[in-house]
This record gives sequence, C-alpha cells and structure tokens, in this order.
Amino acid sequence: MFEIKGKVALVTGGASGIGLEIAKRLLEEGAKGVSIADINQEIGKKVCNELQKKFGSNKVIFVKTDVSDKSSFEKAFLTTVKTFNGIDILVNNAGIFNDRNYDKEIDVNFKGIVHGITLGIQKYILHYKSGSEGVILNTASLAGTTVHPVVPVYGAIKSAIVSLTMALGDEIHYNRTKVRIVAVAPGFTTTNILPKSGMKSVCLDDDIGQIFEDQFHLLKEQPVEIVGENVMKIIKEKPSGTVWISEDGEDIVEYIPSRPSFKP
Repeated sequence: MFEIKGKVALVTGGASGIGLEIAKRLLEEGAKGVSIADINQEIGKKVCNELQKKFGSNKVIFVKTDVSDKSSFEKAFLTTVKTFNGIDILVNNAGIFNDRNYDKEIDVNFKGIVHGITLGIQKYILHYKSGSEGVILNTASLAGTTVHPVVPVYGAIKSAIVSLTMALGDEIHYNRTKVRIVAVAPGFTTTNILPKSGMKSVCLDDDIGQIFEDQFHLLKEQPVEIVGENVMKIIKEKPSGTVWISEDGEDIVEYIPSRPSFKP
C-alpha cells in the first residue's frame, strides 16, 4: 500500500470542487506538503490561507497555473520541488466544461493532462520522489466510460484520458518509471463546473443545451466528499493503468473496456 504520510503532492484545479477536496484529504492523511495549482489566483490564495491555518503554514502553497501551457505547468512542478524538496504525487484534476469553446476545453482538459503526465514521468516525479514509487491520479469522468450525447466533446476528451491512463499506466511503463498512473471517473458531482446561467452557453449548440436542460433532473448528484474518499483509496491501493468509477455513493468499480489492451 502506498503511504501518503510524509509525501508531497501537486493538485491542479485545487482551489475548488474535487481538487480542493482531494487536497484536504491528502493533508488529513499526513502529507508533508501540498501545492494548490489553479488558474484562479484570488480563490487559490484564499483557499491556501485557509488550509495553512488548519494544517500549518509550511504545509500548503498556492501556484497560479495554466495547465494548458506546459511552461506554466512546469513552473508548478519546480516551485513544489523547491519548496518541499521533492514531489511524489500529481493529481491531474484541472478541467472545464465548455463544448461550445472546444478549443479551450481540449487545451485544458486533455493537453493539460498530457503535460502533467509527461512532466511527471519524464522528469519531476521520476527523479524527485522520496520513496520507491510515485503516483499520478487523473480525473476522468463517467462520461468517458460510456456515450453521453449531450456532452459529445467533453465525453470524448474524458475517453481519451481513460485511454491515456491505461496506456501510460501499463506495466511496461511502470516498470521503467516506478510511477503508478491511475484515474478516477466520477459520476455527476456537485462542483462549480456547470454554469449558473444554463447549459446553452456551454453546450455544442443551443439545441443540445436545451436537451441537456430538459434531462438535467434525471442526473443524480454526489457530493465531492465521496469522490475525495474514493480517490484516497485509489492513490493508496489501486494498480497502475486502472480507472475507477465513483458514482452515487456506491463502492468504486473498476472500468473494464470491452476490447482488451494490445499485447504483442
């Protein structure tokens, strides 16, 4: 079992929602230090101050980070390593929902994940982990494990994250890096990812937005606390290359694709 106590973590999108809940859980588990990486500087600094008051001023830092910009993401790694003398865990969580602006959605939700993984396994976690193993946890989505017609671009991006987790988490990569790559695929979770003004502004077009709004009452929300608890289990216990569905407060279930991985 991977021991979180004494480890250093970098959490993207850590100023709110699932990311903030994960950051809190890591600190409660005894993490040596946690970097809150987020694009929102105002909220990020406020959250950082609150966590410092609760867990200690030397336990938490905030780094303004645009995960879609690899140099900005690398700065977050560098600042984390400099502050805490290492890094063991990356929580690749930053994300938006905006199918209408799919260029930005792809840049943040997918390119950001790729930037985080490659920086982690090629340089920072590879060389600066304190123990024998490091961990990268990607936030995918239930929408990436099945077809959701009202979020076609978002779902496709999350499917790509599922595939990337399984591919780079494969044993051929784990054996050379000793960095375990896993993912959580939450169902609909109470966060600020959806706009208060309605779905039409962020869905691919107005018609799809109306369909989403008409179906919204069918969605069953889960609180971020459930996802945070499940993420701790995944970080501690689950094998590299696996993806775990967190939905409706039930026990996490491994996502098994219908087609097996290619093995030469």
